[in-house]
Amino acid sequence: MKKIFAIVFVCFFTFIFFHGQTVAAAKAEGKFSVKAILPENQASGVTYFDLQMAPEDKQTIKVELMNQGKEQITIKCVANTAVTNEMGYVDYSSPKAKTDKTLKYPFSDIVKASESEVTLKPNETKIWSLDINMPAESYDGIILGGLHFQEKKDEEKEKDTSKKEVQIKNEYAYVIGVKLTEKTTVVKPNLELNEIKPASRNYRNVVEINLQNTKATLVSGMAVDAKIYKDGSKKVLRESKRTDLSMAPNSNFNYSVDWENQELKPGKYKVELVAKTADDKWEWVKEFTISEEDANKANKVALGLEKDYTWMYVTGGILLVFLVIATAYFIGKRARKKDEESQ
Repeated sequence: MKKIFAIVFVCFFTFIFFHGQTVAAAKAEGKFSVKAILPENQASGVTYFDLQMAPEDKQTIKVELMNQGKEQITIKCVANTAVTNEMGYVDYSSPKAKTDKTLKYPFSDIVKASESEVTLKPNETKIWSLDINMPAESYDGIILGGLHFQEKKDEEKEKDTSKKEVQIKNEYAYVIGVKLTEKTTVVKPNLELNEIKPASRNYRNVVEINLQNTKATLVSGMAVDAKIYKDGSKKVLRESKRTDLSMAPNSNFNYSVDWENQELKPGKYKVELVAKTADDKWEWVKEFTISEEDANKANKVALGLEKDYTWMYVTGGILLVFLVIATAYFIGKRARKKDEESQ
């Protein structure tokens, strides 16, 4: 009998929004709680770490961890660099995410945690700390990261419970943001449109358009409108519109245009893309080519593709016309022959 595992992943974050947006901390009925112990150089009115520092400054920040349950737990504590995920949102929870080539000082490179795991007895509280070492060189913009806290799984317990037919697991995690600045100068974002390529995402054909924020500042409230045309055509082949996207400082992500369950076809195409926020707007027109190899590779992975039988209809139509012409020719030839014989 097949084992069925229903996994419910519940992730509670400290949400971070800058540039006038609201800030909120999610409350959970989880096994543990976290609380940022805010220092004196903390910006007022926010619940995440927003620190004004100077080159070569060293500072230790602290987080209070409390076990709210009746069993002993171990919490994994990780300091991550903020990146932009493939959904187009700032992500503070990915320790192995690839950073952008324009990112000079990844948050995870300038910090050191007191410990990677904290074990708590029932109702016990402990302090976890993180040392920050600011770069020697003066820095414009912001360095952004997140402190990710999640309960460590008990491997032996997992093996035992996995024998059941259905196992529902609730995993609670928290993220507290950390924003580091040296100057009050406002850095304007700059977006670049890079590679365009066909791909398969969640077993669906898409065209991915890489967007890159090359500056050390957040992009928030971004709207994107991408239109794709066949080369030489003015008719929109595919279009994707999304709003309220965000990008981490010095990061990139692949904005995807869904191919609507159709096969990708080799050929030349053109993208017209507009990205805008409340203060900025970027526009691009770029040509790209889908090779036969890339199209076949994506089509093999994609599920539920609607087959295009146009070529069969065209071929069938040509054959039908040819058959009608041939039949008319032979009938006419036969009629003329009979007329000649009757004379």
